[in-house]
Amino acid sequence: MMNELQSGDPQGNRHDPHSTGGTTEADTDTTSTTTATGASTDAKTTTTESANDTAATATNPAASHIHFPLRQVATAIVSIGALASLWYARAVYNTHTGTSFWLFWVAFALALGVWAAAIWFHWWRALPNAVRIPIGIVLCVALCGFGVSQAAIASHMRDEGDRNLDYIIVLGAQVHQGSPSLVLRYRLDRAAEYLRANPDTTCIVSGGQGPNEPYAEARGMADYLEHDAGIDASRIIEEPDSTTTVENLHNSRMIIDRASNTGSAGSAASEPSIGIVTNDFHVFRSLHIAHDQGYTDVQGIAAGSPRDMLLNNMVRESFAEAKYLIKC
Repeated sequence: MMNELQSGDPQGNRHDPHSTGGTTEADTDTTSTTTATGASTDAKTTTTESANDTAATATNPAASHIHFPLRQVATAIVSIGALASLWYARAVYNTHTGTSFWLFWVAFALALGVWAAAIWFHWWRALPNAVRIPIGIVLCVALCGFGVSQAAIASHMRDEGDRNLDYIIVLGAQVHQGSPSLVLRYRLDRAAEYLRANPDTTCIVSGGQGPNEPYAEARGMADYLEHDAGIDASRIIEEPDSTTTVENLHNSRMIIDRASNTGSAGSAASEPSIGIVTNDFHVFRSLHIAHDQGYTDVQGIAAGSPRDMLLNNMVRESFAEAKYLIKC
């Protein structure tokens, strides 16, 4: 009996609240309760956050727009382009070339400003399809045409012309009192280089007097070639009446026909070889006009041009080419 009391009943320990087995079961029950409570709390938190997100989206629709940062970047880029265009307009104006094409860059800046506003305020999406589709088509056609014209201009910017041509025609540009403009000086220096390398070639300098010029461009060009470039005056013929590229080539061709007894009655064998000396961006249109006027053996001789104004000159040439095509 005493042994039993001393050894204790192993089964009785299960009912002892201070025993190890009793403690394990209680902890297990408590953990289960805690886990269930935590899961319930997490579910309530998730539901609450979802409700808050829905309320925020309903209050501020822009918050749900995934392209909002992209719209900010696009607006900033277009706005910077507008400011750059205004700066370039001032730079072109300060060259005092005698043309008003600098206004194009002002207009372009305004167009970019409208575009930036349209991106920011979603004006484009607000337009009906009946308006957006025609506008999109016109813009695509215009951009494609501009791209084609730029490629054509670039394709002749390195023309050199064959050696020993019968004539070269130097197209006129603005002259100042006592000196040619920078653009014209590029043409004249290239012509002088060709004439020195080809002593049998005759040079025709073509250009009349504009409203902002002290004398005819042909006069200033001949003086520069003779006195500054060292070309013999007997090799220079002046054509002082033309005011456009079309007139430059037409009047110069009349001089050549009279000198070589060619023209509409001349045979292909007697057709003189002719080179047109002008700035690189202007060669393509000059050759186009020359071919339309019946020049058959004609080549371009590209002179350089101011690099800081190349963008302006190339864009201007695209518009000039379009204008010529419309008039034709």
